[in-house]
Amino acid sequence: MDNNTAARRQKVVEAVQAKDYQDTQAWSDLDALSSSTQVDTIETFEKEIRFDGNDFQGPLTWYVVLRYGMNTADPLETSESFPGTFHGSLVDEVPVIAEMTVDTSSFYGETGEQNASDI
Repeated sequence: MDNNTAARRQKVVEAVQAKDYQDTQAWSDLDALSSSTQVDTIETFEKEIRFDGNDFQGPLTWYVVLRYGMNTADPLETSESFPGTFHGSLVDEVPVIAEMTVDTSSFYGETGEQNASDI
């Protein structure tokens, strides 16, 4: 990996971290998980960011705090993490994040994988 690619990846990571998560496609899925969902951290994987010309994409992990019953005497708080993706493009070498997604199927007990008996 050359220095230019490393620098571009670092700029993408910074853009993902700076993105207002409430303006993403993922937020409605995350917000539906609890009466009060808070994004704690979004982890990106710099070495897994892929470029196709000026377009880029990569995986991420959403770390969230889910709160239930906040107006009760016995509220519950739990932490969860969910995989997701992002993609965007470089506009004059500035990363613009077009989409950030999340897969919350594990929260509902669903899996995207097939069981061996299904094959």
